[in-house]
Amino acid sequence: MQEHDEWVTGTIILGLASLILLPVFLSLDLKPVSFELIALMTIVLPLEILGYYLFLSAIRMGALSLTVPLLAFTPVLTILTSALLLGESISWKGGLGIGLVTLGAYVLNADLMTLNLLAPIKALFSNPGSRRMFFVAVLWSVTSALGKKGVLIYDPIPFGFILLFGDLVIFALVCLFRFRTGGVRINLRTGMPGLFLLGGILMAGAEITHVISLSLAPVAYMISVKRLSLVFGVILGRLLFGEHNIRYRLIGASVMVAGVFLIYG
Repeated sequence: MQEHDEWVTGTIILGLASLILLPVFLSLDLKPVSFELIALMTIVLPLEILGYYLFLSAIRMGALSLTVPLLAFTPVLTILTSALLLGESISWKGGLGIGLVTLGAYVLNADLMTLNLLAPIKALFSNPGSRRMFFVAVLWSVTSALGKKGVLIYDPIPFGFILLFGDLVIFALVCLFRFRTGGVRINLRTGMPGLFLLGGILMAGAEITHVISLSLAPVAYMISVKRLSLVFGVILGRLLFGEHNIRYRLIGASVMVAGVFLIYG
């Protein structure tokens, strides 16, 4: 998004991911579309679109160290939403594990060098990107629970593809409107198509594994494990970008891994 806004970036990545998953979707034996599925989609699709837009705009507007840690609150919020929407419950050990994952994910990206652990929280009151990311954490705690409902109604991969394609349609329509009014530009400089293709491949893989894992585990546990992506982000940041403070960030990563062991140990 150094070259494009969130609508262009989202449209291209969602489009490539949908194109990659289309053969898989068409090869499946699909259930009939029920009224229950349509009713669910009218609720979850707008929330998914809003969440993805706010996610992209948050990382464009604010420093990653002030925005990404706020996603750590999603597992804790999901305990509440999955209980209310699905009737799922967790054990005390699982709850402690989720707490450790949340704490570790937050510390992972906090400014440990200055011991300013409250910086992301304080940024909620002054940084619009941080406020948007916190709202994303709330939205994703709801859509994760609703997504499991969809998986149970329509099977994991078909539901995931329909949701992904629905996101694409709305993003593409907004992008087209902005393009016609001169509010959008597309820069396919050297290397940019490759970045978009990689983003589409990873998005496709993330969507498939997300919906399948929803069918296999309680939502709060699954989302907690999903936040381990922040650990891989630390490792890749060191390997690809030579980021420093790796020792401090591995403290948060270790706490997260300990939490996952508690959840599934």
